[in-house]
Amino acid sequence: MIRVHIFHTGSVRVDRAIPYHESNPLAVTGLFRGNDKKLVLPVSCYLIEHPSGLVMIDSGWDTKWADEKPSRYFGLLNSMSTPLIGKDEGADSCLASLGYSPSDIEYLFLSHMDFDHTSGLRLLRGVRNIMASREELEDSRKYFYRYVESDWDGFDIRPFDYVDSGVGPVGRSHDVFGDGKIVLVSTPGHSHGHFSAVISGGGKYVVLAGDSVYTQRSIKERIIPGFTVDRALAEKSVDWIRSCSEDGNCILVAPDHDPSIEPQTIEL
Repeated sequence: MIRVHIFHTGSVRVDRAIPYHESNPLAVTGLFRGNDKKLVLPVSCYLIEHPSGLVMIDSGWDTKWADEKPSRYFGLLNSMSTPLIGKDEGADSCLASLGYSPSDIEYLFLSHMDFDHTSGLRLLRGVRNIMASREELEDSRKYFYRYVESDWDGFDIRPFDYVDSGVGPVGRSHDVFGDGKIVLVSTPGHSHGHFSAVISGGGKYVVLAGDSVYTQRSIKERIIPGFTVDRALAEKSVDWIRSCSEDGNCILVAPDHDPSIEPQTIEL
């Protein structure tokens, strides 16, 4: 049996232009935008129980943001993506609620390396293997101004490679254990290396969509994220996510920031 645990590690306050792409390029910064244009969205991470080992996807917020504010770019980062988290809402506490510790985790995969997906790494020291796609690691160097490199200082994040599998919007994926149960599907657009995870069992599957889409509205209305490195690829990824949501064998499509997705455990 495969179990998928969906955790919320606090929330994030953002301008609505971040989940719902707008033509105004400055809208995503939140500058000169009122509170009526702000949304509070959950920040999710996931634990998958597989017979070959425990797999986490993303690390969520660091609990230090309960007392601190991100200061990068003279506070602009905090203005764009404001962390909202309590001291007991971190990924380590989520694991402990199931009786696990970071050292029990075989793999931690980063869907992409934006700071709401990586800042919780500090809470997960002891994880055996931390990995991101080769393309994502390249993006983290090329677009250094977008990422917060200090989140992974002291961590050995190793690359994994997608293979040409015919799976997903660009036909590339990575099968974690080689049995088709946990497949990281390349869904580029928000970043070049971004993946969505397809977790399968018993003829059914769940899609952990990351930031390829933000909410169910994004899926239904084909809305790409406000931040994209390639609009055409982002649209292809949204279309693939939408096709999964319409498949009768798909139990759930769970974007990382969807308020309609409650913390839960799904058995496959």
